[in-house]
Amino acid sequence: MHRHGCYHRYDKPTGQEMFPVQRFLCPQCGRTVSVLPANRLTYRPLLVERLQGAFDAQAKVSSGLDPPPEPVEAGCLQRAWTRFLTRVQRLVNAFGQILPTGLSTGARLWKELRRGVGSAEQMLRLLAQSCNGSLLGDYACLRAQPREPGGGSSGDRRGTRGERPIPQKGWMFRAAAGP
Repeated sequence: MHRHGCYHRYDKPTGQEMFPVQRFLCPQCGRTVSVLPANRLTYRPLLVERLQGAFDAQAKVSSGLDPPPEPVEAGCLQRAWTRFLTRVQRLVNAFGQILPTGLSTGARLWKELRRGVGSAEQMLRLLAQSCNGSLLGDYACLRAQPREPGGGSSGDRRGTRGERPIPQKGWMFRAAAGP
């Protein structure tokens, strides 16, 4: 991997401040990879610590965020919680034996995740390493696609730079289409 510039993302939901995100280029396949800091979420302008505080409040693990979120951040956090609620079964399956059986609500799942895994940052790290996912979504850019018999590959074969085909060597990573 070679350093390949950077782009800027919103630091907070208000969109007033930005921070750089480093990009890397794989010279073998032509794909670029962005590396987010550990305290950031994919596709969301939220700090992991703020997300954890808001989810703790939703699950009644703590009294809430200090300082309280501004209206724009509160909306982002509420949308994140709503998205989390749609992924309860997926996350129960992803965390497997770390969690007790019978979890069916987002609040109970979050409490058990905090007890069994720890912080939201630790949860994100475990999900990324074990199943290439996240708390709020499974992204196509993180999933390996097996080669089809005969050497072909399913999915989009375009590289991230134009229409150049990606060399096929066992596995390929599909470019992200969005959250």
